[in-house]
Amino acid sequence: MNKKISLLIILAVVLSTGYTQAQFSLGVRAGFNLTNLSHSEAVGDEKWKPGFQTGVVADNALSDVFSIQLGILFATQGRKTDQNDVVSGINTKSTLNLNYIQVPVNAQYKLDLGGMELLLQAGPYFGYGLRARFKGESTFNGVKLPSFDEKIKMGSDELEAVNFKAFDFGLGLGVGVQFRKLQIVLGYNQGFLNLNNITEEKIKDLIPYMLPGQKEQILNQNIKNKGFAVTLSCPFF
Repeated sequence: MNKKISLLIILAVVLSTGYTQAQFSLGVRAGFNLTNLSHSEAVGDEKWKPGFQTGVVADNALSDVFSIQLGILFATQGRKTDQNDVVSGINTKSTLNLNYIQVPVNAQYKLDLGGMELLLQAGPYFGYGLRARFKGESTFNGVKLPSFDEKIKMGSDELEAVNFKAFDFGLGLGVGVQFRKLQIVLGYNQGFLNLNNITEEKIKDLIPYMLPGQKEQILNQNIKNKGFAVTLSCPFF
């Protein structure tokens, strides 16, 4: 198993067992994601991409109204792009799928509404990217060109179609309701780390063919994850 994934799981276990006197529960979570990328150098009309998340979640209740909630999730992120090159006349529609192991750690406050509880959540998340898949198709003056479909390892030392760092870190916010033991939450995640993994060494063979300023534009790209999610959590222990 990848060492960085192992560290994320160990972190989750340590945090979930750190409150020996707390009321502990363990459950499952599933949800719908709608994600995109914050991009300093947009490459077309970037659109939100649907995805999902699933995994387990632990809740340490420190009081009747306050708890620490931690999850180990498989989550998909990424974006869709519609790019129209006015110079070449080529239109390209593509989808970038990013697969992550995520460990969210949320402080959760509950407010009794009578029959149900209002939930307020906030906290960091840690993520490790497993694989990326970049696929799409292009047309030239209405004529369809060969499609492309590439599977890419995140954090790769090679120059590939998508060069993203594997590790991610950010902040999550959420609001929802709890009815009996079921929790439904609308959340938003914002990544803090620049995922751009392109270095001058990787593109050294391409530099002589680049336009003025193009090298700096590529190296200085600032790319961050962002996304909304609707999740359902249900404890079984």
